[in-house]
Amino acid sequence: NQFTITEEAEATETLKLVQQEDISELKNALKDYDMTSISSDDLKKIGSQLYRKGLIDSRAFWLFMDGSRAVDAYGFPADTHVKFNAIALFNETLEGYVDLFKSNPYVARQEGASDFMKGLVTANHALAALSYFATSSNNKLSVDERV
Repeated sequence: NQFTITEEAEATETLKLVQQEDISELKNALKDYDMTSISSDDLKKIGSQLYRKGLIDSRAFWLFMDGSRAVDAYGFPADTHVKFNAIALFNETLEGYVDLFKSNPYVARQEGASDFMKGLVTANHALAALSYFATSSNNKLSVDERV
C-alpha cells in the first residue's frame, strides 16, 4: 500500500533504528510473525516491545494494543487469538478516517482528532516497516535486497 517503505532513510526514521544490534534484535523478535496473518494477542506483544524501546509513540501503541478491535456482547476484547491482516486493517482504518474527516470537517476539528490521525499514520508506517523486517533475509536497514 501507500505506506510501503522503499528507502533506507525512511525505514530508519520510521522505527528510529540507528544501531545494527537494534536491527538484529528487531528481526529476531519478528521472525515468527506475518503482518498479513497475525492475531491481536501477537500484535499486542509486538506493540508493547516497540513502545518500551521507544520505537513507536503512545498513539501508535494504542492502535497496536487495540488489534483487530473484535469485541464480545459486553464490549470486552474477543477472538484475540484469531489471525487477521493487520496491514489491510490498519490501512482501511486510516482511509476510513480520512474520508470521515473530509466529509465532516467538524469531526476533524474535535479535540484529539489530529492526534488520533497521527497515530493511525504512525501505526501504518510502523507496520509496513515491521512487515519488511519480518521477512527480510539480511540485517541491513535497506529494502533493496539482492540474492
